[in-house]
Amino acid sequence: MVSLLAAMVILFLGVSASIPLWREKAAQYRILHQLREERQAEQNRSRQLEAAIISVKSDPAVVERLAREKFGLARPGEVIFKFRSDLTAAPQLPTLPAPSASAAGRSPARR
Repeated sequence: MVSLLAAMVILFLGVSASIPLWREKAAQYRILHQLREERQAEQNRSRQLEAAIISVKSDPAVVERLAREKFGLARPGEVIFKFRSDLTAAPQLPTLPAPSASAAGRSPARR
């Protein structure tokens, strides 16, 4: 009877000591799964970027479309019409501040 009780106590202590290890292992499996998903997403993104690079290098129509959409370029003789909604949606380029007369120490008229 005493040996059975001792065996049960040892078993209980062994199981209770290993529970944190099981939890840690489960947490590591969750992290591993998340990292694998992130890696797969990055590989997909890399493939898409590689395909985009190839299309820009090999397809003149893609280059022309990007030149029109991103930079507002047109072929010679074409006229571009911009509407107010287009102007507000277009990205603004940074502008340099105008030089002030006091910054140079003299007025611009005296140059």
